[in-house]
Amino acid sequence: MTFLGRDGFRQRELNTLPMALDDTMLWDCSSKGWHCCVDFGIPVKPYDVIRLRHSTGKTSRELINEHAVTFQWVGDGLGAWLAQVPHQGNHRACMFYEELTNQDISRIRDEDPARFQSFPPNVQQAADRTQGGSYRVAGLCSAHANRPEACRSFPFMRHADWEERPGQEPVSQVHRCGTCALKKPTTVRDIVLENGLEEFWRTDLLWRATKSYLISRGLANIADANYRALPIDEADRLELWGSCFNPDILPEVTEHFEDQWQLDTDLDGDRAIHRLVLSAALDRVDTLVAESGVAIEHLGFADEPPMERPDFDALSDTSLPMLPVIAIAA
Repeated sequence: MTFLGRDGFRQRELNTLPMALDDTMLWDCSSKGWHCCVDFGIPVKPYDVIRLRHSTGKTSRELINEHAVTFQWVGDGLGAWLAQVPHQGNHRACMFYEELTNQDISRIRDEDPARFQSFPPNVQQAADRTQGGSYRVAGLCSAHANRPEACRSFPFMRHADWEERPGQEPVSQVHRCGTCALKKPTTVRDIVLENGLEEFWRTDLLWRATKSYLISRGLANIADANYRALPIDEADRLELWGSCFNPDILPEVTEHFEDQWQLDTDLDGDRAIHRLVLSAALDRVDTLVAESGVAIEHLGFADEPPMERPDFDALSDTSLPMLPVIAIAA
């Protein structure tokens, strides 16, 4: 498991601008990748790693061992980020960022029609413009079909607690992105749903609950006098958190989903694997607490009551809305 140094990546500063879900706005993606893929760390969650296996043809163990996914302790637990590579002088880009010329796109049309069809229309059109030489068309993602939630939602952020925020918009524009100059009429709701974000938001409910449970049971790495950590070896603490991002080390996954990662896509399998991995982490936490002999009332933050074990069945309920629905007049 590879840790990033203190200066290993730059985190984006939030520039929060609440957005109305269904008001018309002028925005579009230029497919250049300048703002979303370059110079800033791209965070990933356990479900993101499960999905990335399909685009890379690699297991989670390989992605981690090859440093495609790196880790760092953050305020509420272990965070993971995609690796970056040098790009145009002093810049750094996501390892999956790929700059394409018109000639590259023409070649992909002939050699990989399925990938070509995944390109935006403005990128596909460049395949017919090869007579005047080579020119840069787009900065695209080589793992686009299974890209992480952070990439799909850029530059917006959904507030997971929107139901508890009366009078507040459930989505904010939190990053700067210059592609609004393309001025295509759309809405925030259309943008986030066109990028398949509901799938990722539903799995995020399980991950948020799992993180909260680990913190409540003293498994976080928090330097706070008010936080009471479970007395275990730090290597074991790190390994437990890291296991959430590494499904292919879990026997239940390798037994029931052998070679599943080689499929182009398998959403049902991915959801099942995600749930198996997080459930296994909860089981291990419960075992560690029981073996420690420390009462759960004496773990976690002193001013917070112990958290009940998450109900994954309830959190997986597909009838739960991920965004407020549009009111329909009777």
